[in-house]
Amino acid sequence: MLVILWILGGLFAVVVLAMLLIPMFIDEQALIEMAQEQVRASTGGELMIEGETELSLFPRFGLRLEKTSLDLPTESEYDRQINASFRELDVGLSLLPLLSGNVDVGTIVISGVRADITEPQALPPAPEPQPIMSDRQWEKRGELIRDNKAQERQRQLAEGAAIAGVAIVAEAVRLEDLTLILRTRDGSLSNQINIDTLTLSEVNTKNQPMRLEGVMTVLGDGSAPPLGIILDGGIRVASDFSKIQLDNLAAEVTGALTQPVTTSLTGDFLLKPAKADLTLEATLPGGDVSGQMIWSALESPEIKLNVSTARLNADQIQPAVAAPAAPSENTGGVSPQNPSQGAPQKEQRSASVPLPVGPLRDLDLELRVTANELIAGGQSITDAQVFMRVLDGIADIQYIRGVLHEGQLDTRIAVNARRPTVEAEIEGGLKGVNMDLLLGSLGNQDAASGRIEMGWDLNTQGATSEDLLAALDGEVNAGGADLVIEKVSIQGLVCSAVAAVNKIPPITGLPSNTLITDLSLAIDFEKGAGDIEKLRFATTGVEMKGSGDVDLKTLDFGFRLEGQVNNDIMQVSPLCVIDQRYSGVDWPLDCVGNLASESGANCKLDVALIAQQIIENEAKQQIQDAVEEKASSFIKKLFGGGYWKLRWPLHQYRDLTIGMRGLEGFSAHPKSWIPYLIQH
Repeated sequence: MLVILWILGGLFAVVVLAMLLIPMFIDEQALIEMAQEQVRASTGGELMIEGETELSLFPRFGLRLEKTSLDLPTESEYDRQINASFRELDVGLSLLPLLSGNVDVGTIVISGVRADITEPQALPPAPEPQPIMSDRQWEKRGELIRDNKAQERQRQLAEGAAIAGVAIVAEAVRLEDLTLILRTRDGSLSNQINIDTLTLSEVNTKNQPMRLEGVMTVLGDGSAPPLGIILDGGIRVASDFSKIQLDNLAAEVTGALTQPVTTSLTGDFLLKPAKADLTLEATLPGGDVSGQMIWSALESPEIKLNVSTARLNADQIQPAVAAPAAPSENTGGVSPQNPSQGAPQKEQRSASVPLPVGPLRDLDLELRVTANELIAGGQSITDAQVFMRVLDGIADIQYIRGVLHEGQLDTRIAVNARRPTVEAEIEGGLKGVNMDLLLGSLGNQDAASGRIEMGWDLNTQGATSEDLLAALDGEVNAGGADLVIEKVSIQGLVCSAVAAVNKIPPITGLPSNTLITDLSLAIDFEKGAGDIEKLRFATTGVEMKGSGDVDLKTLDFGFRLEGQVNNDIMQVSPLCVIDQRYSGVDWPLDCVGNLASESGANCKLDVALIAQQIIENEAKQQIQDAVEEKASSFIKKLFGGGYWKLRWPLHQYRDLTIGMRGLEGFSAHPKSWIPYLIQH
């Protein structure tokens, strides 16, 4: 036994000594040439090592390379063109596990990596939208892209995704200072990713938990602000490399919005064809959301997102605006910068900033949102439901439903972002909305109460939000009954005018508001200007109609009403007497105000015009009375006293037959001014 031990000990010593001495006699250049030939034979690529190399066999097989590059050629139009290089590679490998088919390494460090990848010719990038492109050209473009995706998906399915499994174990794989550049087939930049650090700990291919940590920046093509991303969470890799499983992988993203966004993803990511089915949790500036996301690079819709939230304030979700950035010679793209630089504060944003609709042109999205409360445009919608489809440059929000200020909202919005000038259509309605709550949301507290119904059919176009407002066309209709207009008393204005005309003391005890028994209006918008048409309302003793205008930018409005006053006005005050002098008198009422003002509308009657009409009525009545008296006197003399009475004018009486002693009857024409007699 002792001899055996000595033999084994001697063999072990020889092995150790060989592992220490062999590297001294190995021709490293020959090994490099062998590796280059192997790469060339297996991939057709070129492996170039310009820096120093270091090889060791004890305690681990170790390899260290400097200034190494790899150029992989394309074999078909479906292949990407890849040029990669790294500044340093350091890897150690345990030899004994290889005997059992396992790969056991320590920590793999790769630093100074630069990968330049050009898209395959068979999957051309979406062309830049041009104003001259017709809708049919856009549709053909989308069909082509989806056909290419379907073909590539079928090719990948036929090729198979899984590879023979090799058990790999490592302490960690760490990437440092990595630059990934993605280009379109014509060589232009489509995306650039800078990875400061990316570390995968407890590495294995046995579907066991691993930990992923990283800090990176996604620069894009320079048209949008850079994204800062911090990763931390769990990950698993299937033994056949067909699937990656995310386990609460958290990400903090800055630069996409004016405020940071945090997300957590759990689910599966299939490598070939690329597809992900994930459960997400996200904290947005306007609230927390959760839901399910399905992403597929080779299917349509590419992204299916179904989210829910207790409360989401969409007004706080503001996209960041890209800051000007100079191209970098060493990256061929946008210079790395602080993501926060491209995210100005909300107060710095201007209405002249172009609408952030660029991503809609290449987005293939289906989105469903349910929310207990959704805030948009300063309005709170409860029990909200939203469904949106984005395809071929058109974002079709097929419905936004919910309860808005106790009324039922149902509206649709379609946005055409195919061209630089964005086109939008908005149609829908709101039933039974509470006027007090609606105006209160605009800043006009306690201005009105009651419920109205609204409908709208609008369209607009422009490159900025200011342009959209200035180009608004269409119609808004509203109507309601039993509405109370606070701080404005139409009856009070009428009775005050009556007191002034009748030359009596001011009438007291008049109401301070107006009960509208019937209201209807239509606002016609043309190039941003709102023309108030068909404005009509009725209240006790007063019926009026008129027109006016409204300014959407300032929320200022003004209108003029004209109408009639009847004896029912005496229900307001018995002193408010309307006699025959007021017959046919038009009551002009002018109102101005601001929808967001707490002071409400300022209304006044044109008392001078009313008085003028009354004076004219009195003059006409005096003339008529005088003519009637003289005509009666003449008839009395002609036919004898007192048996006949004259009625004038004839146009009030149609085809009346008169009978007199010894005189045949005749018929009076209503337009004539021939007197007729009625028996006294």
